[in-house]
Amino acid sequence: MGTLDNAIVALCQCNRRISLRHDFSILYLLIIGHVQTSYFTRDMLFSWSHIFFIFVHAMKVNLTKEEESCVNRTYRLSIFFSVFLIILVSIFFRSEHLEQSEGTSSNQKAMNNLQAEDLIMTIDLFMNQVKQDLLGWEQIRKQSDNTEWIVEELNHHDHIEAYAVLDRNTKKIKEEIGDISAESLDKIPNDEQDYLDEWYTSDPYIIKGSKKMLISHQQEHELIVSEVDISFVEHFVKDFAALSDREGSFVLGNSNIDVSFASQDMQSNENIISKKVPGLDWNLYLESEPSNETRTEEKKGEVVVTLSDGVSPEQWVEDHEVVLLDQLDKTIVVRDLTKNATEMMDDWFGDSSVKYMEPNYVYEKQASYNHSPTKRGAVGQTEAMLPNDEFYDLYQWNFKMLGLENAWGSTTGAFDVPVAILDSGIDPTHLDLEQRISSGYNAFEDNDSYQDENGHGTHVAGIFGAVTNNSDGVAGVTWENPIMAVKVLDHDALGNSFSIAKGIKWATDNGAKVMNLSLGDAHSSEVLHDAIKYAYNNDVVIIAATGNENVEDAMFPAGYKEVLAVGSVNQQNERSVFSNYGNHVDVVAPGEHIPSTYMGDEYVMMSGTSMAAPHVTGIAALLRSKEPDLTNEEVYQRIRDTALDLGAVGFDRYYGYGEIDTSRLFAN
Repeated sequence: MGTLDNAIVALCQCNRRISLRHDFSILYLLIIGHVQTSYFTRDMLFSWSHIFFIFVHAMKVNLTKEEESCVNRTYRLSIFFSVFLIILVSIFFRSEHLEQSEGTSSNQKAMNNLQAEDLIMTIDLFMNQVKQDLLGWEQIRKQSDNTEWIVEELNHHDHIEAYAVLDRNTKKIKEEIGDISAESLDKIPNDEQDYLDEWYTSDPYIIKGSKKMLISHQQEHELIVSEVDISFVEHFVKDFAALSDREGSFVLGNSNIDVSFASQDMQSNENIISKKVPGLDWNLYLESEPSNETRTEEKKGEVVVTLSDGVSPEQWVEDHEVVLLDQLDKTIVVRDLTKNATEMMDDWFGDSSVKYMEPNYVYEKQASYNHSPTKRGAVGQTEAMLPNDEFYDLYQWNFKMLGLENAWGSTTGAFDVPVAILDSGIDPTHLDLEQRISSGYNAFEDNDSYQDENGHGTHVAGIFGAVTNNSDGVAGVTWENPIMAVKVLDHDALGNSFSIAKGIKWATDNGAKVMNLSLGDAHSSEVLHDAIKYAYNNDVVIIAATGNENVEDAMFPAGYKEVLAVGSVNQQNERSVFSNYGNHVDVVAPGEHIPSTYMGDEYVMMSGTSMAAPHVTGIAALLRSKEPDLTNEEVYQRIRDTALDLGAVGFDRYYGYGEIDTSRLFAN
């Protein structure tokens, strides 16, 4: 029996001669005390029943017949009371489960709707990028007879395969760079009413196994025509959605989604989300049917073990007949695929050579796969600085909402304040990131190969620090701070507590002043927390995303006190439907429909607290660049103290201290 059982027996035996009513009072207090110090779970039903039976058992010791008869009545009453509790609480749990299921379903639909919007905005972003390139080329062509520059531009823009100038009336080719087939040119409409604002885009078609489309722009006497490879769009969309053309026929994406039935039937299907693609007569369909698969919460057969001083890891591994996977000081990761982590730890319970042990928990990214709000007024700021990046004015509402244009008047960053992005890696050749990356580390392979195979890390890095004022792509929060690319998530954007801990320690030892962690899990890991404390004690500012489950439970590392936890808001400064909440939330930042860099020199929209966090990471880097003597805790407090209060007055569990506010942060 446990401590509580022994206490019940002692009390019952001491009070055996006291009235039964008094004994029930003692029992009632014990149960209430147990309830107040426990979480309300199904296990408590059995615990309460157990208390009754222990109570009755204790009362039967050395009783008279009269007393035993009274206790037997109590025994029957306890059974009745236990059954009543089971029925009552079962009803409660069924009701709670139904509410949770409905809430989960509603949240999933909202997330799928956001994801569908991200996808159509990404297509719109792609199409506008092509159009901007063509308009720029037209201007240069009019000023120069030299066509070599167009050849160089085509080589630089892999998705634009050919460029031609046609007579508007005869449709005869006047100039051509690359090769546009006669079959493709036949797709140019004769009816000028098919043009929308001087632009025409064909339905997708296939040539030599590749999906392409034709884009044409009307000039006074000419047509500027380009053949575009849309394999990037197909690659980005295929795992989530399907696209149909203006005739309702499937053109690209997930071929398992049936787009052939009538649109009214499509709208009545709750499992399908339908969106119109801006500027194109296309429809996007995203299947929102929830998956029955559950994510593995720990690496199979892997345990993280911290050994006692003087214990040899190699000898310990040999003695315990496990495989050594990795090592960080006295902490090791071992594997035994014949057992699960719990069985392994049960075998080693009480081993004096072990300080602590835990499963190697799995952690994942915190992202899902517009109008411009009113700008904030500057408080004592220098003149605003406006980037010339092609997508800044049209798409980067998030930077305007945070007042970054005024913050850049104070500082654009400093080379001696490097920032570590711990994620799935970064695309090292992206034209908007290549110049910003100063170093890198792969925590899985223990080398400097940080190539992104997922895209999440590249997107996070672009929000933080895309090359700014280069006329290409997007702007970054900081323009000068070097990026340390730390790969701790794999091609599926999944990692584990040990690899993340290794990445944190590497970044700290290599001079990171600020650290971004757009990842998390519900498990609090000892090895991860030790690494977080190591970075914090070395004066690193640590920023982490709160998570996208719309729950109050803390995700880690965001839940650690050494970390500044960042939630997400939308364009209306309202908490994003997916953003986790709770007393651990410090501040919020934009996290919906955020444009940024992607693998292969591309740009996409993504939503999630993963996108909110690098805004705050970048602003923290700007603050440390401007005021290098601030400690990490002082940076945290400045950010909290100057946040724009949202929601309930003062701190609240949905917005923390509010939205990070650069106007106030850099006012002095």
